[in-house]
Amino acid sequence: MEKIAVLSASLFLIGGISWFFFGKKERKTSSNIETSESTEKIELNVSGMHCAGCAAGIEGTLKGLDGIVSASVNFATSKANVEFNPSKISKEEIINQIKELGYDASLDIESIEKKR
Repeated sequence: MEKIAVLSASLFLIGGISWFFFGKKERKTSSNIETSESTEKIELNVSGMHCAGCAAGIEGTLKGLDGIVSASVNFATSKANVEFNPSKISKEEIINQIKELGYDASLDIESIEKKR
């Protein structure tokens, strides 16, 4: 009986994790993918990350914002590459969103180095 309880709990946990990563995500279709003409790409310097999990958290948050086409955050280089639609979100809003998460972000490396 104990094995059945453990198996049931494990399946429930796996189901919950699967839903968290794969469920309820808006699938991009050709109608809501931005054209390259209406997007901009920026490279941000991000400081304050302690691990790859920090980078993944920032990346996930950015990808969830309206107007973000793609986002990639690299912990090793402390860089975030973001493609966005400037008519929906500004560079400043992207930077402020990263700052709200507790990290620092800047378009130029000098402003981050001065804060250290």
